[in-house]
Amino acid sequence: MEYVQAPILMSQEVITKTYRYENAEYAIYSTAFMVFCTVLGLFIVAPMFPPFGQASASAETISAFYQEGNLSKKIGLCIMMFGTPFIIPLFALIGEIIRRSMNMPILGSVQYGSGLFGILFTFMMTVSWGTAAFRPERTPDVTQALHDMGWLFATWVASATLLQAVCICIAVFKDIREVPVFPRWFGYYCAWMIVLAFPACLINIFHTGPFAYDGLLGFWLPYVALFSWFGVSMVCVWHAVKKLKVA
Repeated sequence: MEYVQAPILMSQEVITKTYRYENAEYAIYSTAFMVFCTVLGLFIVAPMFPPFGQASASAETISAFYQEGNLSKKIGLCIMMFGTPFIIPLFALIGEIIRRSMNMPILGSVQYGSGLFGILFTFMMTVSWGTAAFRPERTPDVTQALHDMGWLFATWVASATLLQAVCICIAVFKDIREVPVFPRWFGYYCAWMIVLAFPACLINIFHTGPFAYDGLLGFWLPYVALFSWFGVSMVCVWHAVKKLKVA
């Protein structure tokens, strides 16, 4: 029995040590492509962002918004829809790092699942706005409802992203090794992102003011926090992968 078990244990050890995240950098490239599609589609071609004064606008104003430049809005939303799934590799990579290299399988799985849930919110945002743009001549009240629903999805995606950040934050602070996978400041950054993005979960209560979906606390701070968090996460994951490849 001892003679048979030794090679098995040895092979398991070799497998563990030789897991080096080969080609993991493609997850960063994929995420960069998603960011490019988001900026091009939602900010330049459509443009749907930012929502200046739309939370309190009348149905006729929203209907006119979709009738003006209707084709560009359709094209921009198509670009956004095409680019959205390309962030999945980043979430999968972060999950693998937390699960394998940091030995926290539950946190890794929850982080990945939360990321997929957030992507569903983003899809529904694009579908809502795409449906509103598909027939801009319809009743203004219907167009307004679709537009508002899109913004609810667009801001409530924060609920899923917050859970992702909580998982990463816990993993960073629990990694007490001499050379941690992620720097300690990344955990604090995730904590601040959670605080800044949380007001986005309250936007269905307000039509005007800072908590509306076009307000300072309902849109601007949460989205600045979310977009900057994605960028910081890409950089931290990039350095973590380089570190793990030579470990």
